[in-house]
Amino acid sequence: MDDATRNVAIAREVHLDQLVTPAIADERGQLRAGQILEWMDVVGVLAATRHCRTPVVTVSVDGMDLREPVRVGERVSMRAAVGFTSDKSMGISVSMVVGYGGGGERRCFDGYMTFVAVDAEGRLVEIPQLAPETPEEAMRFREGQLRREFRKKLETGKLPSTEPLSSVPDRDRPLLVRELLKRLPASFRLPWEPDLKPRRRHASFMHSIELARTGHLNFHGTLYGGTLMRWLEATASLSARSHVGGQPVRMSGLHGLSFIRPIPANSFVHVRSDVVHVAPETMTVLVNVQAEEPSSGELRETVRAFVSYVPLEATTRVPPLEIAGDEDQALHDEVEHRLTLQRTIAGGGEQVAA
Repeated sequence: MDDATRNVAIAREVHLDQLVTPAIADERGQLRAGQILEWMDVVGVLAATRHCRTPVVTVSVDGMDLREPVRVGERVSMRAAVGFTSDKSMGISVSMVVGYGGGGERRCFDGYMTFVAVDAEGRLVEIPQLAPETPEEAMRFREGQLRREFRKKLETGKLPSTEPLSSVPDRDRPLLVRELLKRLPASFRLPWEPDLKPRRRHASFMHSIELARTGHLNFHGTLYGGTLMRWLEATASLSARSHVGGQPVRMSGLHGLSFIRPIPANSFVHVRSDVVHVAPETMTVLVNVQAEEPSSGELRETVRAFVSYVPLEATTRVPPLEIAGDEDQALHDEVEHRLTLQRTIAGGGEQVAA
Protein backbone atom coordinates (compact mmCIF):
# COMPACT_ATOMS: atom_id res chain seq x y z
CA MET A 1 0.00 0.00 0.00
CA ASP A 2 1.58 3.35 -1.09
CA ASP A 3 1.66 6.54 0.97
CA ALA A 4 -1.21 8.08 -0.96
CA THR A 5 -3.45 5.14 -0.19
CA ARG A 6 -2.21 4.66 3.37
CA ASN A 7 -3.91 7.79 4.67
CA VAL A 8 -4.32 8.27 8.38
CA ALA A 9 -7.94 7.50 9.17
CA ILE A 10 -9.93 9.50 11.69
CA ALA A 11 -11.58 7.35 14.35
CA ARG A 12 -15.37 7.56 13.95
CA GLU A 13 -17.31 6.89 17.12
CA VAL A 14 -20.38 4.68 16.92
CA HIS A 15 -23.18 5.48 19.37
CA LEU A 16 -26.09 3.20 20.33
CA ASP A 17 -28.92 3.95 22.80
CA GLN A 18 -31.29 1.30 24.17
CA LEU A 19 -33.98 1.02 26.83
CA VAL A 20 -33.79 -2.06 29.04
CA THR A 21 -37.17 -3.80 28.76
CA PRO A 22 -38.42 -6.98 30.48
CA ALA A 23 -37.97 -8.89 27.21
CA ILE A 24 -34.16 -8.61 27.47
CA ALA A 25 -33.90 -8.99 31.26
CA ASP A 26 -33.53 -12.05 33.49
CA GLU A 27 -35.84 -13.26 36.25
CA ARG A 28 -34.39 -10.65 38.64
CA GLY A 29 -35.14 -7.73 36.32
CA GLN A 30 -31.51 -7.22 35.27
CA LEU A 31 -30.23 -6.85 31.71
CA ARG A 32 -28.92 -10.16 30.37
CA ALA A 33 -25.17 -10.14 29.85
CA GLY A 34 -25.62 -11.94 26.54
CA GLN A 35 -27.59 -8.95 25.24
CA ILE A 36 -24.71 -6.63 26.15
CA LEU A 37 -22.34 -8.86 24.18
CA GLU A 38 -24.69 -8.76 21.20
CA TRP A 39 -24.85 -4.94 21.26
CA MET A 40 -21.08 -4.85 21.69
CA ASP A 41 -20.65 -6.83 18.49
CA VAL A 42 -22.99 -4.49 16.58
CA VAL A 43 -21.14 -1.28 17.50
CA GLY A 44 -17.73 -2.95 17.19
CA VAL A 45 -18.38 -4.23 13.66
CA LEU A 46 -19.76 -0.84 12.58
CA ALA A 47 -16.80 1.10 14.02
CA ALA A 48 -14.33 -1.26 12.33
CA THR A 49 -16.19 -1.13 9.01
CA ARG A 50 -16.35 2.66 9.02
CA HIS A 51 -12.61 2.84 9.65
CA CYS A 52 -11.52 0.71 6.71
CA ARG A 53 -14.66 0.64 4.49
CA THR A 54 -14.27 -3.06 3.75
CA PRO A 55 -15.90 -6.18 5.24
CA VAL A 56 -14.45 -7.07 8.66
CA VAL A 57 -14.21 -10.26 10.71
CA THR A 58 -14.12 -10.46 14.52
CA VAL A 59 -10.91 -12.13 15.72
CA SER A 60 -11.22 -11.85 19.49
CA VAL A 61 -13.02 -10.15 22.37
CA ASP A 62 -11.23 -9.52 25.66
CA GLY A 63 -10.73 -7.05 28.44
CA MET A 64 -14.47 -6.85 29.09
CA ASP A 65 -15.35 -5.49 32.52
CA LEU A 66 -19.00 -5.31 33.64
CA ARG A 67 -18.93 -3.47 36.97
CA GLU A 68 -22.57 -3.60 38.05
CA PRO A 69 -25.96 -4.88 36.91
CA VAL A 70 -28.28 -2.83 34.69
CA ARG A 71 -31.99 -2.91 35.53
CA VAL A 72 -35.29 -2.77 33.65
CA GLY A 73 -36.31 0.81 32.85
CA GLU A 74 -32.76 2.15 32.62
CA ARG A 75 -31.33 3.64 29.46
CA VAL A 76 -27.94 2.45 28.23
CA SER A 77 -25.62 4.27 25.82
CA MET A 78 -22.88 2.23 24.18
CA ARG A 79 -19.99 3.77 22.25
CA ALA A 80 -17.27 2.19 20.13
CA ALA A 81 -14.22 3.68 18.44
CA VAL A 82 -11.00 2.46 16.85
CA GLY A 83 -8.29 2.59 19.49
CA PHE A 84 -5.37 0.74 17.88
CA THR A 85 -4.21 -0.34 14.43
CA SER A 86 -1.46 -2.57 13.09
CA ASP A 87 -0.87 -3.51 9.45
CA LYS A 88 -3.45 -6.31 9.47
CA SER A 89 -5.66 -5.77 12.54
CA MET A 90 -7.48 -3.08 14.49
CA GLY A 91 -8.59 -2.81 18.10
CA ILE A 92 -11.98 -1.35 18.98
CA SER A 93 -12.63 0.13 22.43
CA VAL A 94 -16.24 -0.18 23.62
CA SER A 95 -17.83 1.51 26.64
CA MET A 96 -21.34 1.74 28.08
CA VAL A 97 -22.95 4.22 30.45
CA VAL A 98 -26.31 3.95 32.20
CA GLY A 99 -28.63 6.88 32.93
CA TYR A 100 -30.58 9.70 31.35
CA GLY A 101 -27.95 12.44 31.48
CA GLY A 102 -27.96 15.50 33.70
CA GLY A 103 -24.93 14.29 35.62
CA GLY A 104 -26.58 11.08 36.80
CA GLU A 105 -24.94 8.74 34.31
CA ARG A 106 -22.59 6.01 35.50
CA ARG A 107 -20.05 4.10 33.45
CA CYS A 108 -20.60 0.41 34.02
CA PHE A 109 -18.92 -1.40 31.13
CA ASP A 110 -15.71 -1.42 29.10
CA GLY A 111 -14.59 -3.90 26.47
CA TYR A 112 -12.05 -4.46 23.72
CA MET A 113 -12.46 -6.21 20.36
CA THR A 114 -9.98 -7.11 17.61
CA PHE A 115 -10.94 -7.20 13.92
CA VAL A 116 -9.29 -7.90 10.59
CA ALA A 117 -10.39 -6.54 7.20
CA VAL A 118 -10.95 -8.85 4.23
CA ASP A 119 -11.56 -8.45 0.50
CA ALA A 120 -14.25 -10.10 -1.62
CA GLU A 121 -12.25 -13.36 -1.66
CA GLY A 122 -11.79 -13.38 2.10
CA ARG A 123 -8.10 -12.43 1.98
CA LEU A 124 -6.64 -10.10 4.60
CA VAL A 125 -6.11 -6.50 3.51
CA GLU A 126 -4.07 -3.74 5.12
CA ILE A 127 -5.67 -1.45 7.69
CA PRO A 128 -5.61 2.38 7.41
CA GLN A 129 -3.37 3.54 10.23
CA LEU A 130 -4.58 5.52 13.22
CA ALA A 131 -2.52 8.43 14.59
CA PRO A 132 -3.43 9.15 18.25
CA GLU A 133 -3.65 12.86 19.02
CA THR A 134 -5.22 13.29 22.47
CA PRO A 135 -4.00 11.74 25.77
CA GLU A 136 -7.08 9.50 25.81
CA GLU A 137 -6.38 8.26 22.27
CA ALA A 138 -2.73 7.64 23.19
CA MET A 139 -3.83 5.64 26.23
CA ARG A 140 -6.18 3.47 24.10
CA PHE A 141 -3.43 2.94 21.53
CA ARG A 142 -1.02 1.75 24.25
CA GLU A 143 -3.70 -0.60 25.57
CA GLY A 144 -3.96 -2.13 22.10
CA GLN A 145 -0.18 -2.60 21.95
CA LEU A 146 -0.17 -4.36 25.34
CA ARG A 147 -2.97 -6.71 24.31
CA ARG A 148 -1.26 -7.52 21.00
CA GLU A 149 2.02 -8.28 22.79
CA PHE A 150 0.17 -10.51 25.27
CA ARG A 151 -1.57 -12.49 22.50
CA LYS A 152 1.74 -13.07 20.73
CA LYS A 153 3.37 -14.36 23.93
CA LEU A 154 0.37 -16.58 24.62
CA GLU A 155 0.43 -18.05 21.10
CA THR A 156 4.17 -18.79 21.25
CA GLY A 157 4.12 -20.15 24.81
CA LYS A 158 6.47 -17.41 26.07
CA LEU A 159 4.39 -16.40 29.08
CA PRO A 160 6.12 -17.26 32.38
CA SER A 161 4.53 -19.88 34.61
CA THR A 162 4.23 -17.24 37.35
CA GLU A 163 4.20 -13.46 37.36
CA PRO A 164 6.60 -12.30 40.11
CA LEU A 165 6.40 -8.64 41.08
CA SER A 166 10.06 -8.23 40.15
CA SER A 167 9.19 -8.91 36.51
CA VAL A 168 6.65 -6.09 36.39
CA PRO A 169 7.96 -2.69 35.16
CA ASP A 170 8.46 -0.13 37.96
CA ARG A 171 5.72 2.13 36.59
CA ASP A 172 3.17 -0.72 36.72
CA ARG A 173 4.01 -2.12 40.17
CA PRO A 174 1.87 0.37 42.16
CA LEU A 175 -1.12 -0.60 40.02
CA LEU A 176 -0.70 -4.30 40.77
CA VAL A 177 -0.06 -3.75 44.47
CA ARG A 178 -3.14 -1.55 44.73
CA GLU A 179 -5.29 -4.21 43.08
CA LEU A 180 -3.93 -6.88 45.40
CA LEU A 181 -4.70 -4.75 48.45
CA LYS A 182 -8.24 -4.21 47.17
CA ARG A 183 -8.74 -7.95 47.17
CA LEU A 184 -7.26 -8.66 50.60
CA PRO A 185 -10.45 -8.10 52.66
CA ALA A 186 -12.44 -10.39 50.38
CA SER A 187 -10.04 -13.26 50.92
CA PHE A 188 -9.90 -12.83 54.70
CA ARG A 189 -11.99 -15.38 56.60
CA LEU A 190 -12.79 -15.32 60.28
CA PRO A 191 -11.29 -18.24 62.27
CA TRP A 192 -14.67 -19.75 63.16
CA GLU A 193 -15.94 -19.80 59.58
CA PRO A 194 -15.87 -23.33 58.12
CA ASP A 195 -13.80 -23.89 55.00
CA LEU A 196 -15.70 -24.71 51.83
CA LYS A 197 -14.95 -28.04 50.23
CA PRO A 198 -13.07 -27.71 46.91
CA ARG A 199 -15.02 -28.67 43.80
CA ARG A 200 -13.80 -30.26 40.60
CA ARG A 201 -14.27 -28.88 37.10
CA HIS A 202 -16.64 -31.63 35.97
CA ALA A 203 -19.14 -30.65 38.68
CA SER A 204 -19.89 -27.40 36.79
CA PHE A 205 -19.87 -28.86 33.25
CA MET A 206 -22.72 -27.68 30.98
CA HIS A 207 -23.54 -28.48 27.34
CA SER A 208 -26.09 -26.67 25.18
CA ILE A 209 -26.95 -27.10 21.49
CA GLU A 210 -28.25 -24.42 19.12
CA LEU A 211 -29.00 -24.42 15.37
CA ALA A 212 -27.46 -21.75 13.12
CA ARG A 213 -30.64 -20.82 11.25
CA THR A 214 -30.89 -18.48 8.27
CA GLY A 215 -32.14 -15.63 10.45
CA HIS A 216 -28.93 -15.79 12.52
CA LEU A 217 -26.54 -15.15 9.62
CA ASN A 218 -24.43 -12.06 8.88
CA PHE A 219 -23.54 -10.59 5.48
CA HIS A 220 -20.75 -13.18 5.13
CA GLY A 221 -23.39 -15.93 5.22
CA THR A 222 -22.11 -17.32 8.54
CA LEU A 223 -23.43 -17.17 12.11
CA TYR A 224 -23.64 -13.65 13.49
CA GLY A 225 -21.01 -13.15 16.20
CA GLY A 226 -23.35 -11.33 18.56
CA THR A 227 -25.79 -14.25 18.53
CA LEU A 228 -22.99 -16.70 19.25
CA MET A 229 -21.73 -14.61 22.18
CA ARG A 230 -25.26 -14.48 23.62
CA TRP A 231 -25.50 -18.29 23.42
CA LEU A 232 -22.12 -18.90 25.04
CA GLU A 233 -22.82 -16.48 27.91
CA ALA A 234 -26.10 -18.24 28.69
CA THR A 235 -24.32 -21.60 29.00
CA ALA A 236 -21.36 -20.14 30.94
CA SER A 237 -23.72 -18.60 33.50
CA LEU A 238 -25.17 -22.06 34.18
CA SER A 239 -21.69 -23.36 35.00
CA ALA A 240 -21.05 -20.44 37.35
CA ARG A 241 -24.39 -20.96 39.11
CA SER A 242 -23.68 -24.65 39.44
CA HIS A 243 -20.36 -23.94 41.17
CA VAL A 244 -22.12 -21.90 43.88
CA GLY A 245 -24.95 -24.35 44.36
CA GLY A 246 -27.50 -22.64 42.13
CA GLN A 247 -27.20 -19.18 43.69
CA PRO A 248 -27.73 -16.22 41.29
CA VAL A 249 -24.68 -14.74 39.60
CA ARG A 250 -23.89 -11.94 37.17
CA MET A 251 -21.20 -11.67 34.53
CA SER A 252 -18.36 -9.38 35.57
CA GLY A 253 -15.89 -9.76 32.71
CA LEU A 254 -14.78 -11.49 29.54
CA HIS A 255 -11.07 -12.20 29.25
CA GLY A 256 -10.11 -13.65 25.90
CA LEU A 257 -12.75 -14.72 23.39
CA SER A 258 -11.14 -16.03 20.21
CA PHE A 259 -13.07 -16.63 16.99
CA ILE A 260 -11.19 -19.55 15.44
CA ARG A 261 -13.35 -20.06 12.36
CA PRO A 262 -16.85 -19.02 11.17
CA ILE A 263 -19.91 -21.20 11.65
CA PRO A 264 -21.79 -22.05 8.41
CA ALA A 265 -25.57 -21.95 8.08
CA ASN A 266 -27.56 -24.96 9.31
CA SER A 267 -24.75 -26.17 11.58
CA PHE A 268 -25.49 -27.54 15.02
CA VAL A 269 -23.61 -25.40 17.54
CA HIS A 270 -22.32 -27.19 20.65
CA VAL A 271 -21.49 -24.92 23.60
CA ARG A 272 -19.60 -26.59 26.48
CA SER A 273 -18.51 -24.81 29.64
CA ASP A 274 -17.01 -25.42 33.09
CA VAL A 275 -15.38 -23.40 35.86
CA VAL A 276 -11.57 -23.38 35.54
CA HIS A 277 -10.47 -20.59 37.91
CA VAL A 278 -11.71 -19.34 41.26
CA ALA A 279 -10.80 -16.30 43.37
CA PRO A 280 -12.36 -15.37 46.73
CA GLU A 281 -15.32 -13.62 45.08
CA THR A 282 -15.17 -14.58 41.39
CA MET A 283 -15.37 -17.60 39.10
CA THR A 284 -14.00 -17.80 35.57
CA VAL A 285 -15.62 -20.21 33.13
CA LEU A 286 -13.95 -21.73 30.07
CA VAL A 287 -16.32 -21.97 27.10
CA ASN A 288 -15.55 -24.11 24.04
CA VAL A 289 -17.80 -23.94 20.99
CA GLN A 290 -17.86 -26.53 18.21
CA ALA A 291 -19.87 -26.56 14.98
CA GLU A 292 -21.27 -29.91 13.80
CA GLU A 293 -21.87 -30.41 10.07
CA PRO A 294 -25.24 -32.24 9.89
CA SER A 295 -24.54 -34.61 6.98
CA SER A 296 -21.03 -35.74 7.94
CA GLY A 297 -21.17 -35.27 11.72
CA GLU A 298 -17.75 -33.54 11.63
CA LEU A 299 -17.05 -31.32 14.65
CA ARG A 300 -14.89 -28.22 14.22
CA GLU A 301 -13.69 -25.95 16.99
CA THR A 302 -14.96 -22.40 16.41
CA VAL A 303 -14.69 -20.32 19.60
CA ARG A 304 -12.81 -20.39 22.89
CA ALA A 305 -13.58 -17.91 25.67
CA PHE A 306 -13.09 -17.15 29.38
CA VAL A 307 -16.06 -15.49 31.13
CA SER A 308 -15.97 -14.28 34.76
CA TYR A 309 -18.88 -14.15 37.21
CA VAL A 310 -19.57 -12.88 40.73
CA PRO A 311 -22.38 -13.91 43.09
CA LEU A 312 -25.30 -11.49 43.29
CA GLU A 313 -25.76 -12.01 47.01
CA ALA A 314 -23.05 -10.80 49.39
CA THR A 315 -23.63 -13.85 51.60
CA THR A 316 -22.82 -16.33 48.82
CA ARG A 317 -19.35 -17.82 49.22
CA VAL A 318 -17.41 -19.17 46.25
CA PRO A 319 -16.00 -22.67 46.86
CA PRO A 320 -12.35 -23.21 45.91
CA LEU A 321 -11.55 -25.22 42.79
CA GLU A 322 -9.59 -28.46 42.98
CA ILE A 323 -6.63 -28.56 40.60
CA ALA A 324 -6.66 -32.19 39.51
CA GLY A 325 -3.92 -32.32 36.86
CA ASP A 326 -1.65 -30.53 34.41
CA GLU A 327 -4.52 -29.37 32.21
CA ASP A 328 -6.33 -27.80 35.18
CA GLN A 329 -3.13 -26.05 36.27
CA ALA A 330 -2.41 -24.73 32.75
CA LEU A 331 -5.92 -23.26 32.46
CA HIS A 332 -5.66 -21.74 35.93
CA ASP A 333 -2.34 -20.09 35.03
CA GLU A 334 -3.69 -18.78 31.71
CA VAL A 335 -6.60 -17.08 33.48
CA GLU A 336 -4.18 -15.59 36.04
CA HIS A 337 -2.17 -14.04 33.21
CA ARG A 338 -5.29 -12.64 31.54
CA LEU A 339 -6.63 -11.14 34.77
CA THR A 340 -3.27 -9.58 35.59
CA LEU A 341 -3.14 -7.98 32.14
CA GLN A 342 -6.64 -6.56 32.58
CA ARG A 343 -5.87 -5.15 36.04
CA THR A 344 -2.68 -3.56 34.76
CA ILE A 345 -4.44 -1.89 31.84
CA ALA A 346 -7.39 -0.77 33.98
CA GLY A 347 -5.05 0.70 36.60
CA GLY A 348 -3.04 2.49 33.93
CA GLY A 349 -6.22 4.03 32.54
CA GLU A 350 -7.20 5.34 35.97
CA GLN A 351 -3.73 6.80 36.39
CA VAL A 352 -3.90 8.64 33.05
CA ALA A 353 -7.42 9.91 33.76
CA ALA A 354 -6.25 11.31 37.11
